[in-house]
Amino acid sequence: MRVLLTRHLADLDHAALLADIGLAGYDSAAGVPTIYPQGTLADGSEGETARRAITAYRVVRDSQVAKAVKELHDHHCQVCGLRLQTSNGGYSEAAHIRGLGAPHHGPDRLTNLLCLCPNHHVLFDTFTIYIDRDGIVRGAADGSPISELRYHARHRIDPEHVSYHRQLCGQDV
Repeated sequence: MRVLLTRHLADLDHAALLADIGLAGYDSAAGVPTIYPQGTLADGSEGETARRAITAYRVVRDSQVAKAVKELHDHHCQVCGLRLQTSNGGYSEAAHIRGLGAPHHGPDRLTNLLCLCPNHHVLFDTFTIYIDRDGIVRGAADGSPISELRYHARHRIDPEHVSYHRQLCGQDV
């Protein structure tokens, strides 16, 4: 199926096409969430993983802002320059410099985003790496330089958000 989609139907929205023909979820290993009728739960019988209903509040993100930072950088990580190429095109992650959730309450704006590979996104979010005042990405444990942050002329990064993140890494205290 992957060959058919990528070679012959590359210009189509694969997820939408598969959903239209009853194959929703077959475009990635993640699948799609199952909607169960009110009052029923999957109990794990017949090989399906058990599920339970939850109610939660989530931060509502603007997907267009995340898309913009990825497109500006053509999915290249601003730390290492890596561009992951998947069968669906380039892959990168939009990382908020100042987190959106409590207690950080950062804004969902381009000035608060970085385009990172999954590895550097995890390291950034866990305060393992930070950006110093000169734009050098450093390890938080010992301050060792990792790389120079890659910038784009149309992507202004708010220095206050970078300073906030740096403080959480034990720097600029």
